[in-house]
Amino acid sequence: MVKALVTGGAGFIGSNLVISLVEKGYQVTVVDDLSMGVKANLATVADQVEFHEHDVCDHEFMHSILDEDFDYIYYLAAIASVADSVERPYETHQVNQESVVDTLEYLRVKGYQPKKFLFTSSAAVYGNYPELPKREDSRVQPLTPYAVDKYASERFTIDYGDLYGLSTVAVRFFNVFGPRQNPNSPYSGVLSIVTNCLLKDQQFTLYGDGSQTRDFIYVKDIVNALIFISEATNSYG
Repeated sequence: MVKALVTGGAGFIGSNLVISLVEKGYQVTVVDDLSMGVKANLATVADQVEFHEHDVCDHEFMHSILDEDFDYIYYLAAIASVADSVERPYETHQVNQESVVDTLEYLRVKGYQPKKFLFTSSAAVYGNYPELPKREDSRVQPLTPYAVDKYASERFTIDYGDLYGLSTVAVRFFNVFGPRQNPNSPYSGVLSIVTNCLLKDQQFTLYGDGSQTRDFIYVKDIVNALIFISEATNSYG
């Protein structure tokens, strides 16, 4: 059976990914400390998933999990709040960068060769550069500890592939919306906030003159892309 590890698997995107992997017949292990995720997000597959409520910064624990030698590793664990990273730069750095590098290094040292190690980065790396549309080779301007850690971690991911022969890939998320997104979170996407207000017949605040636009992507499309990229033999970078 194909084995997959999903860190941050109880979160918004992570839980949608886990459910899709289970539906594909994968044996899925989830590590999530529930600081941002919700275990109820996995209720429909709870009896089919090995769940560990644990911190990815516990390197000894993570090494013991990695010794299961997974086919696919999806690294979604992160403190996703930009404001938190400004308030607590080192604590967020430990999760958003140090844990990623430690995982890559353990794979290298132990000689494990997952079919794919996939790291999820963020559009935050682009900063305020005005060029549109954004491309993978567009200029970056990480302006916060969160963005710096995401960019550094994606570079570590790519370089571990180039230097040590690991099969790695990094992706950047933009404005994802869909089921299991928490509208009560101050960092939640605008669509979930607006939808929640409409369902509850509540008012919402619209900033600006209403003519501004933004692209959004549905979480199931993100999940399909993650699975496609991880299973592709020629995906890299």
